[in-house]
Amino acid sequence: MIATLALVYLLIANLFCVGFFIDMRRKLILAFDIKRDTDADMTDRINNISLIKASGTEEFEIKRLEEQNKNYEDGLTKFTHSSALLNTCLTFVIQLLIPIIFIIIAVQYLSNTQSSNSLGANIALIFPLLSTLIGGIAILLPSLRSATAASNAANRISELTDPKPLIHSNLKGYKIDKINSIVFDNITFSYPKKPERIVIPPTYLTFEKGKSYAFVGQTGSGKTTIAKLLLRFYSPTQGKILINNEHNLNRINLPAYLDHIGYVEQEPQILYGTFLENIKYSKFDATDEEVIEACKKAELHDFIMSLPDQYHTVLGQRGFILSGGQKQRLVIARVFLKDPDVVILDEATSALDNVVEKEIQDKLEELIKGRMCITIAHRLTTIKNVDHIYVLGANGSGIVQSGTFDELKKQPGHFRNLYEAGLME
Repeated sequence: MIATLALVYLLIANLFCVGFFIDMRRKLILAFDIKRDTDADMTDRINNISLIKASGTEEFEIKRLEEQNKNYEDGLTKFTHSSALLNTCLTFVIQLLIPIIFIIIAVQYLSNTQSSNSLGANIALIFPLLSTLIGGIAILLPSLRSATAASNAANRISELTDPKPLIHSNLKGYKIDKINSIVFDNITFSYPKKPERIVIPPTYLTFEKGKSYAFVGQTGSGKTTIAKLLLRFYSPTQGKILINNEHNLNRINLPAYLDHIGYVEQEPQILYGTFLENIKYSKFDATDEEVIEACKKAELHDFIMSLPDQYHTVLGQRGFILSGGQKQRLVIARVFLKDPDVVILDEATSALDNVVEKEIQDKLEELIKGRMCITIAHRLTTIKNVDHIYVLGANGSGIVQSGTFDELKKQPGHFRNLYEAGLME
């Protein structure tokens, strides 16, 4: 009787465990699928961090990531709960079964329905069976530990994606409606980790709506730092940047400010997603018709329509299906859609060959009409028509020359040396 009871119990327990394991495996696979997609998406966003910073979409991305992590944590929590429930139930039932079996054995022995030999045989049979059950529970523990380790890894990833920023978005700050002028009011800049190295010495500059400006100079002269200060990737070490001659950029609502800034850089920032998703990143509420019009201006529409999925074509990791020129056209379409007051071109065509550069430069000329434009120049040919050029000297010497293209090429100095040597052309 006792052996039969143990065998029946073992069969029921095994069926119970199999059902639980199937459910747990399904939950774990679902959680890991979510984690895989989240990790891939996070890697893509990290690769395109300058686009996110320049677009002022940190809050949007944080909410996206939180939602993705929540889905993963919810799936993992369901698996962990199932593991804990199975472990608890089996342990409880086994612990309860042992005294019940001993009571039955004792009752049978005392009532003389069981001999000493059969008592020993029953005990010899029962305990190996119980050991088998307990061993099955022990097998669950590594799975539970693995799930816990995965949960801890997810928490560490969350910590990495939630750093303490050096630049605050100041969401309660003043929201500007438009940008008519930007003033560098006696600013200086040094990197926080190297305060003794002056990148930009005391500088006063004024940028006005409808005019174009360019910065040239050798590597390390601070050209790109100017662009990053305008985008507020950095804050000035001293002095302040005034918007419309009155509002300190540090006190302005940063996302609202960046809504008026268009940024085109040397390495186009392409997100994993479709053409529509990539171009709408500059204006989330844009209609499909507005996206198409922007692509027509950037001369990208015909290429998109030649693809099987057209605007719903997935571009792949960092837009690997696109050529360098097509990537820049996509970024230009993004800026056309945004329709900003200010356009910043940070060596936007330096990575392109001469033929493609000429095509892209024509689109950029159309893009900047009527807007404030600041160009970080790699080639002098890209800035022949700008209103004012600033030449930056090496080793933090700041602006050493300024004027129009025609004026500077006639003046002795760094700019004419570059022009006569055929450099940056």
